[in-house]
Amino acid sequence: MTMRIDRRDFLVSSAAATAAPAFAQKRSANNLLRVGIVGPGGRGTGVMKECIEYGGKYNARVVAACDIWNQRRGAAAKLLRESYGTEPLIYSKYDDMLAAKELDAVIIATPDHLHAKMLKAAVEAGLDVYCEKPMGNVLSEANAALDAVKRSGRIVQIGTQRRSYPKYRAAMRMIAEGRIGQILRADVIWNLYAPFRWARQDAELNSLKESDVNWKEFLGGKADRPFDPRLYRTFRLFREFSSGIIDQWMTHGIDVVHMLTGEPYPMSAYTEGFNAISKDYRENPDTIEVVLQYGFGGRRFMATYATCLANATGKATRIIGSRGAALVEDVWRITGAGVKSPDAAKDEEIPDEPGVVHHMANWLDCVRRRDSAGLYCNADAGYGHSVACIMATDSLWAGKRMKFDPARRAIQEG
Repeated sequence: MTMRIDRRDFLVSSAAATAAPAFAQKRSANNLLRVGIVGPGGRGTGVMKECIEYGGKYNARVVAACDIWNQRRGAAAKLLRESYGTEPLIYSKYDDMLAAKELDAVIIATPDHLHAKMLKAAVEAGLDVYCEKPMGNVLSEANAALDAVKRSGRIVQIGTQRRSYPKYRAAMRMIAEGRIGQILRADVIWNLYAPFRWARQDAELNSLKESDVNWKEFLGGKADRPFDPRLYRTFRLFREFSSGIIDQWMTHGIDVVHMLTGEPYPMSAYTEGFNAISKDYRENPDTIEVVLQYGFGGRRFMATYATCLANATGKATRIIGSRGAALVEDVWRITGAGVKSPDAAKDEEIPDEPGVVHHMANWLDCVRRRDSAGLYCNADAGYGHSVACIMATDSLWAGKRMKFDPARRAIQEG
């Protein structure tokens, strides 16, 4: 059902949430929600298409695109012209898009190292945000982004979209109801045969010229260095910009653990990793295992996250409790088979939870209703997966266990 809100009602509800930002006073007469996207690359184009698809229900339109690569800008402009029949606003610099004050919301789908800084800038400009994962991969930047979201009152959805899967939401409810008893451990094992994952062929790299991109914008405050097409096109392989498997996949896997257990972030993390088969220029490993301990929420349990890109055998995602286990991701069952007790969980399928909507639709709906509480994956959840992944990454490179201090919001060896 489409939620209709007239201009007066919108301004009143926005003022109740926070001081009315300047952008709310510039809305069009028909209350169009004007969305921009920064980083319409591979994943970004997919998210942009989702906003185009679901935008009609919520009177939202992608009216602007920003990218530092001329090829991406051209492709995004073409897609938006074909989708709406009008000319979009196109920018090569994110700051210019924000400064134009032509938007109500923005989708952030840039490389990992830019997410937290761009999220902070967007909410401080008065925009609601859909931000791809990870929310941040530097703790100080994640802290600053979360603080800015809290101050602003903006509606912020993070793109760990398993939170909007109907079966995952049913599993979350069933675990909360006590179906598997006290949580004891969680295991996420996501193996894949992809020994050259995130690498590019030489021809692709050599075809990219420095004149095609704004290199300084890509660095985003990192130390200056000469243009490097390998770094630009395969940033996920370089430790200064991404942690590879951890930023890309553990964000999803550990967010599942947080979602299903209700825990916000781990107490400690220890990581081992190396390159088992990927003999190219990458710095980040193709095989990792992370051991985490939880207990800030009062329920102490262990969790593991593991991925090997050299062999797809052994995929599993499970939450293990004192009465049984929730097998998710592929199997979707509650089972008591591992417990020899009259109190063992009843064996049953995990159904689709009714009423669940798409991740993008959930964000657009919450933006319309000014309802942060209705978000499937708010900034607190994004912060939680960021903390876990930053701890895991720090441990990988230090070779030591890392502990999180929630009072100081700091990570330290221990």
